[in-house]
Amino acid sequence: MNPLHLLKLEWMKYAPSGTFRVFAALYVGLFSLVVFLARSAGQNMTFTSNGEITHPLNGLFIYPHDWELLACIGSWMNAFVLGSLGVFMITLEFSNRTLRQSVIFGLTRLEVAVAKLVWAIALALAATGIYMILAWGGEVMDGSGLGLPPAGCVLGFFLQALGYLLLGVLAGLVIRQTALAFLAYLAYVLFLETVLRWIFYFSVAKTRLLLFLPDQVLGALTPMPVPESVSSMVNSSPFTRPLSLMEAAVGACLYLVLFALLFSRRIVKADL
Repeated sequence: MNPLHLLKLEWMKYAPSGTFRVFAALYVGLFSLVVFLARSAGQNMTFTSNGEITHPLNGLFIYPHDWELLACIGSWMNAFVLGSLGVFMITLEFSNRTLRQSVIFGLTRLEVAVAKLVWAIALALAATGIYMILAWGGEVMDGSGLGLPPAGCVLGFFLQALGYLLLGVLAGLVIRQTALAFLAYLAYVLFLETVLRWIFYFSVAKTRLLLFLPDQVLGALTPMPVPESVSSMVNSSPFTRPLSLMEAAVGACLYLVLFALLFSRRIVKADL
């Protein structure tokens, strides 16, 4: 079982796909556009206080806060574009019977599962590379030079990209029909988990463990940089206090292992 060989097979399968190319273009194009608009709006936004003009958001675009801001912007790309790509990839495999063909042509079911996981890791690495290029590009445009990427931001972004990809793949693997799986995935990341979390909070138990649900953990990997005054108000309640990067990273790693195991078991046992 050579991971590089399996990765090559996946690349040969998806590279010619129009759907894959559209999602790749959407990810790069939308990410770049939103970053450009955010930088333009934030740097030009002014606020007048006591006759003095200030730029309240200008500090968000100064190293290292610019990495945090770009990671937060990228979280939306990860949740909606990468997660949706995960749904479409696996449901199209079932529609085209390519999973069954892979087994017929000599791969074991476990190798098929590993190939998908290796491909997901490669896509998450590519997404992280795009994030780093945009961050460095912004620093060059500002004339501030290239700064070392904060390890926490880069690691958090990668874990989040991989997490949403696998979450989308799981949704597609369970439901199999593209439209239904896509709607179910979007419903979960947009509102379903949040609604269930608050229902449980008010009806069953007020516990901070509710912050360790999958979407909540993945979102906490790329928090929005906020001023200390705002952060202190938000953190006043134990339940509303966001997860630390360490808590989110540990939770994300556990979920990634769980997602990978569930995916592999499903591929091995399911009718392809």
